Amino acid sequence: MTISLEEPVLQSSGNTVSRIHKPTLAELQQATNGFNKPVIITGKLEEWKAFQSWSAEYLNQVLNNKEVKISISNNKIFTFTAENDYILPSTEMKFNDFTNWIMNGDRSEISYYLYQTPIDQSFPELLPDIQTPEYIKPGDPVLANLWMGTGGNISPLHWDSAQNLLSQIQGRKRILLFEPKQTEFLYPFPANSKIPHMSQVKVDRPDFNKFPKSQNARYTECTIEAGEMLFIPPFWWHQVYSLDQLNVAINFWWPIRFKDYFTPQARRIFANSPQQVWYLIKSLFSKKDNQ
Repeated sequence: MTISLEEPVLQSSGNTVSRIHKPTLAELQQATNGFNKPVIITGKLEEWKAFQSWSAEYLNQVLNNKEVKISISNNKIFTFTAENDYILPSTEMKFNDFTNWIMNGDRSEISYYLYQTPIDQSFPELLPDIQTPEYIKPGDPVLANLWMGTGGNISPLHWDSAQNLLSQIQGRKRILLFEPKQTEFLYPFPANSKIPHMSQVKVDRPDFNKFPKSQNARYTECTIEAGEMLFIPPFWWHQVYSLDQLNVAINFWWPIRFKDYFTPQARRIFANSPQQVWYLIKSLFSKKDNQ
């Protein structure tokens, strides 16, 4: 009997994510098959002051001693667990102390991440440096989040029920993408949990004994450079790896129209995952309560 000593790994689909240079809205819609598949947009961020100016020195000058909430991890994976009541551990730091850690600090034992922080609420000083992408319909509610850290930080596998435009300002990001129809292979957390949009599968170290169907999962991989945007459609699973010493990105979330939940794409998602139906119902009532 032959015993394999190889570590289990997930397999690539062999597909690639295409790039399109400065597309119009109509061109982007065509390239994404009606906003149903990922695509990388080049050339647009070059128009932003953020892309031209956001060095560590510039951000220190603008934000300086501002107190900011920084997420922390002892293994570079920023995830939600029962042990921390599904809240990322965090600490308060002065912004310039945070950037000094990125550029000069010891990253061997603990990692810091300015994680999914709404710019309009936390950093209104930076709003003049960015632009709302023209691909977002005027009047649609938009949430722009700032992400800042260093190479090695990982956002584990999850999906979002919104359209997502990941805009890379400094450094690069590597992204693994899984189509919504692969949900059954990715074992979402239970529908009544606090994280039904997250996978129980550890992409880099899958446990095929515990999650046997994950052997059938196939990912598409891409790397976005500084100055590029990645459009991630709603309900696409993605795991994100930060690369390079200084990594700064902004992601824009904006809602899909209600009728889009009844497209063939969405129906396939819900057929594969009752958890996602439950998550949608909760999110709709949450939005209603907050109006």
